[in-house]
Amino acid sequence: MERLASLDNARATLLLLGVLFHASVFVYLYQKPESLGEFLLVVYLHQFLHVFRMPAFFVIAGFFASYLLQTRGPNKFLRNRLQRIALPLLLFWIPLVFANSWTSQGAWLTGRSTFDVLPIDFGHLWFLYFLILFCLVLWAFSSPLQKLLIKRVSPHLFLLFLAAALPLIPGVFDQEGTLATSTRISPDPGLLLLYFLIFLSGALAYNQQELWLTFLRERALWLFGVLLLSFTIFFVIQDWGLVGTRWIYAVSVISGTYGVLGLFLRFATKQNKAFKFISDASYWLYLVHLPLVFFFLFSLGINGFGAIATILLTSVLTIVIGLVTYKVFVRHTFISTLLNGKWHPLKS
Repeated sequence: MERLASLDNARATLLLLGVLFHASVFVYLYQKPESLGEFLLVVYLHQFLHVFRMPAFFVIAGFFASYLLQTRGPNKFLRNRLQRIALPLLLFWIPLVFANSWTSQGAWLTGRSTFDVLPIDFGHLWFLYFLILFCLVLWAFSSPLQKLLIKRVSPHLFLLFLAAALPLIPGVFDQEGTLATSTRISPDPGLLLLYFLIFLSGALAYNQQELWLTFLRERALWLFGVLLLSFTIFFVIQDWGLVGTRWIYAVSVISGTYGVLGLFLRFATKQNKAFKFISDASYWLYLVHLPLVFFFLFSLGINGFGAIATILLTSVLTIVIGLVTYKVFVRHTFISTLLNGKWHPLKS
């Protein structure tokens, strides 16, 4: 299978949106809203990005996990996943927990010690933790799962099933009524189940590409339109306590996840050099972006920048520093082999 540039483009874009998401979700830890309108705009932004960003990552992960399993076999698949996911998680976990604590508290100015508390969760690396658990299941039950994955499964029915089941799974919603995040070493079972089902949909898409990828391409605009409508309705009524609110949100999650991927499959089928570079750098940027986000949110906040300016500057500076450090310290070194399975030699 030729690597799908559209999914690489999707992964790179979702990563960049992740930086914007974290800048917007944490900005009010450091400054007060200047107006109700500004506050609602920022909340709309981070809740909207949260609807589809992480679920779409799990679809892509399931797609390529199934590809690796079929092309390399169970044992080489497991070795690859341990090297590319479990090992980076173990190496970066504790340093990044401390870095997040240090930067989020502005310890370089406040003098607060952030090195006296052992990490009790995975922080933003929870995605890697979930992913390695899913890959272990895929490896352990590779034979029966492969038999199931090749059986025709209608994407229409699967998406309807996910939308109907999501509100019924315990633990998938936070206090705001949006998708929860489980960063603990002992993850929330409900959230684990939800993301595993979404991960499996990616594996289904790989095994039934003609059916699933065609569906996503042809229904992309319709699904994205449903996302915009359903999420806006949810945003307006989320605090009203209505019975159907969770199902409206579930519709926005499912339509957004698969609609956004469909847009890339339909309109972003080629990859230019810039996006290829960002795609290569995405793993590194994912690992290091949150301490940078905290650093700039704190620094800009105490210097009187408004929330909108702080979010935009934080996002741009974080991405630029992440890409530069990838180019200088990662791309041509053994770290690239650790994260991406290959390194890029320096051109003479």
